Amino acid sequence: MAGSLFKQPSIWFALIGLALFVIDGQFTVNRNEVFVSSALRDRLGTLWLTQTGQAASATELDALVENWIQDEVLYQEALRLGLDQDDSIVRRRLVQKLGFIAESEESPAPEYEDLLAYYQANLQDYTLPVRYSFQQLFFSQAIQAEQALTALANGANPRDLGESSMLNPGYAYRSALDLNATFGAGFADQLTELETGLWQGPVQSGFGLHLVLLNAVYAEQISPFDTLQRQVTEDYHRYQQLNARNAYIDNLLQEYTITVETR
Repeated sequence: MAGSLFKQPSIWFALIGLALFVIDGQFTVNRNEVFVSSALRDRLGTLWLTQTGQAASATELDALVENWIQDEVLYQEALRLGLDQDDSIVRRRLVQKLGFIAESEESPAPEYEDLLAYYQANLQDYTLPVRYSFQQLFFSQAIQAEQALTALANGANPRDLGESSMLNPGYAYRSALDLNATFGAGFADQLTELETGLWQGPVQSGFGLHLVLLNAVYAEQISPFDTLQRQVTEDYHRYQQLNARNAYIDNLLQEYTITVETR
């Protein structure tokens, strides 16, 4: 009779379900345990000292531990409920942390030759762009700008002309990128058409119209390696970190089967 009972599929399902329930109960007990080690207490005390400049008293340390326990219980319960799933913020934070780990591997100090080779391969990053130095007078209307241009040609003092604005009367060593950010897109392009040493215009900006006295135009200039060695070293270190991260990702990708569903 007993043997025939164990031949019934429903009996096996019931026994397996009971076994899973018992196993889950055992793991649940372990999962719900919170262990506060002495190392953790020391770490909380160190954080308190760093933030306040004073060592935590026994009462303060107990409060820090109690707060940590509450946070840990909430954290574990959130994991149990699956609140970390399909959460873009949690996902991004975890990706960042793993990325930091991938980049944190210590690399040997670069040799001078390595830095020089990196510098030469990336000269565009160490080249100063074309820069402009000029004075400007602001006008809201074209007719006023034209009248002022005539007055300047006849020897008028520039300080007596122009309207007040939030702009500076002069700018020095400014790149096209800087000027377009200040005056609006396309402003720097108009400067390429001007001669130096003459009041010219009006030149259009996002604010209005300008008469411009172009003082000088400075050509692109490569900064010497010896003056940038510290910057090149920092850039090379970042380059190594990115390479380590990319290599880590490439190795991980070899362990996954990637399937992209098409429409």
